[in-house]
Amino acid sequence: MTRRGSTIVIVEQSAGVQELVEQALRETGHRILVTQNALEVLDVARRVRIDLVVIDLDSEPGLVDEIRSSQPDLRLLYVSDRTDEQPADSEHNPPLLTPFSLDELRMAIAELLERSESEASGGAGTGP
Repeated sequence: MTRRGSTIVIVEQSAGVQELVEQALRETGHRILVTQNALEVLDVARRVRIDLVVIDLDSEPGLVDEIRSSQPDLRLLYVSDRTDEQPADSEHNPPLLTPFSLDELRMAIAELLERSESEASGGAGTGP
């Protein structure tokens, strides 16, 4: 079970999607911050410890590279509506394909946070 209170940043340009995702994740006890672009994410990352960023691969070209260059260990949950679009680390972190349910989003976030906790405690490979 993941710790409650992880800081999750959502990168989303649509206000409606922002609200829906923010509400669903806040109900799980996480601190949710919403940004609309790469500059905002990088600014937040300088001020706050971020556990995970939920990012739409279609939203802003180059955003993943910008985040990775400044915060290489930051966990990213990719969201995409295209199966042909795969980030460099997709072998270990495949995108969550849209449309998805809020439960699927919650589970994907929980898995990434659990993996992060396991690696931080030296327990890599403690899967099911």
